[in-house]
Amino acid sequence: MRSVLVLCALVPAMQMIGQGVLVRWAYGPFANTGDAAFLVEGDRIHQASGPFGVRGPCLYIIQGDQVYRAADAYGALGQCAFVADGNTLVRCSGTGCARSSCALILEKNKVFRADGAFCNKGDGAFLVDGNTVYLAEGAFGVKSDALLRLEGELDPLALMVILAGL
Repeated sequence: MRSVLVLCALVPAMQMIGQGVLVRWAYGPFANTGDAAFLVEGDRIHQASGPFGVRGPCLYIIQGDQVYRAADAYGALGQCAFVADGNTLVRCSGTGCARSSCALILEKNKVFRADGAFCNKGDGAFLVDGNTVYLAEGAFGVKSDALLRLEGELDPLALMVILAGL
């Protein structure tokens, strides 16, 4: 009987060891934490749901500086979505990652929208302040309401991919 109780206690704990970085929705200027939005495990970005971050279908797979869409919920490699080029995130298409237009530019803790093949900087889109991502407004990226709260250390490329998908 005792061994059954020990197993019942250890199995959920062992499942939590494999948890990646949980990204939650945040609300308002004070970043009130909401339900889970994304779960980043290794090189995969999953949709998450509920207050505990139940892992959902795989959305993106990161391989080096290339990001692919998942072909199915289990994370099979699909078409290329983005390529990281320094501090910019460029949209791509096809299996060979044919470059298209720029999506985002990262400057210190601010993320700006970008246009065209030459990555012309547009208005501010997001501002990263510690473990919270805020919406940004205007040419200087002035902080607005909170959007996401990160629970753990997240790779900048994974964060840029999540932000490009919003």
